[in-house]
Amino acid sequence: MTIVEEFLAKLGFGNEAIQVYMALTKSGPLTVLEVSRKSGIERTRLYRLVDELAKKGLIEEVPNYKRRTYKAASLSTLEMMVKETQLESEALSKTLPIFINALKSLTPVSSKNNVVYYHGREGIRQMAWHILRTKGIFYTYSYRFWDEILGTKFTLSLNEELAKRKIKVHDIFSDQYFKYKDDWMKKLKKKPGGDWSFWHSRYISEKILKVDQNIDIYNDVVAYYHWEGEETFGVEIYNERVAKFHKQMHDIIWKMAKPTPNLDWTKDWEA
Repeated sequence: MTIVEEFLAKLGFGNEAIQVYMALTKSGPLTVLEVSRKSGIERTRLYRLVDELAKKGLIEEVPNYKRRTYKAASLSTLEMMVKETQLESEALSKTLPIFINALKSLTPVSSKNNVVYYHGREGIRQMAWHILRTKGIFYTYSYRFWDEILGTKFTLSLNEELAKRKIKVHDIFSDQYFKYKDDWMKKLKKKPGGDWSFWHSRYISEKILKVDQNIDIYNDVVAYYHWEGEETFGVEIYNERVAKFHKQMHDIIWKMAKPTPNLDWTKDWEA
């Protein structure tokens, strides 16, 4: 068993799951039929297996015009799994650098342009954890609290990592965010936890721009989040020109927006 396969086994994945992941890692995005040929697993069994692995985050669906295509999860997603699970966490953390180096040697160079869809809470968690890749400024538009979809424990872990990595944040929100905060406090009467003193926010009137969805922009990525009732999904667009355009727009709005004090939820709530 290779280092990569052993690591995935420690994460709790079985032989067939590992075979699928290894096939996608070595070959890049594949259809179910292609995965079947590469892994030796029957196609009829693969359909259910790839759905299970996509939900667990080990593989990701790549949108394609005519057929369903999958790719191996990114390194940052696997890092998230290590931090989230308690299964041999100490041993996994120690072997993570070795695993990454071994995986890089297997991974082919891929296109920088891509679109990835995510489904359910686990999918949104993967997207949120990806922002830890940020180099430079993390641009974002806030509409609702992460706690609602990510869960308090996960949000606090993400908050800790953001602060530790000293990621610079430019966050823009409008009147919708205030309304959401009011509803949150009326229902739960409990403030979200964490130290958000590093989080720089500015307010823009919804007469100028109505921010009613969570959007992240970092590196060459633009990420859209949506969770409403039973609908929970997200989209990451990997494209340098698209990301650059959104950063320019964010900078323009940032200059127009009104600076606000850093959120400090340790104090009494003020409407």
